[in-house]
Amino acid sequence: MPRRPAGNTDQPPAQGDIYEQIVDALVDQRILPGTRLNELALCEVFKVSRREMEKVLLRLSFNGLVTLIPNRGAFVASSDANEARAILSARKTVEAGIVEAVALRASGADFKRLEQNIAREDECRHAGRIREAIKHSGEFHILLAEITGNPILCDLMKQLVARTSLVVSLYENPNGLSCWHGDHATLLKHLRAHKARPAMNLMQRHLDHLEESLVFTPQADTSTDLRTIFRRGER
Repeated sequence: MPRRPAGNTDQPPAQGDIYEQIVDALVDQRILPGTRLNELALCEVFKVSRREMEKVLLRLSFNGLVTLIPNRGAFVASSDANEARAILSARKTVEAGIVEAVALRASGADFKRLEQNIAREDECRHAGRIREAIKHSGEFHILLAEITGNPILCDLMKQLVARTSLVVSLYENPNGLSCWHGDHATLLKHLRAHKARPAMNLMQRHLDHLEESLVFTPQADTSTDLRTIFRRGER
């Protein structure tokens, strides 16, 4: 079920919904690293009190997505090169286990969900809707975690995917490798055949290629209008 767009209802969204909407905006790179999350603007957009918004920002900070600076406010996390590599290293370790579990337990219905996700990503890329494609690409990895049936892994992957998206928006080289975008379809073939080791090896290469496509010189534009992002439903 789609989340309610902010600003289109008289009823304020719950804190969890606000959190998810902000994370979605981070994942599909509508809000970039270093952006100041103006608390008053967010309160106005989501029609909630400052106390409620503070709780959302604290949760984002706890999950490494936002940095809270005393007397300055909340800023979208901006990882240095070492932290960026650590995030990708964590993903390689975690997703190896996830892929192994999926290869051993996935059913036809699970494969269908993954297949539909890949089709949506391909459609968005071919149509030039890159932000939507990025979102679907991240969702593929979250779907894999969901298929394991382990809610802790699922929550962890949501966090890692969001942090990776911030890293990519900071360091991606427009002229770098792009072949890794097609790895999901190949991975699905290995999973359908219940070939755990080839699937694990491909996931390792997939994340290696992603890391190799990065150039660790940040070029983020932080001139973001939060009201525009959340009011006009650019989701």
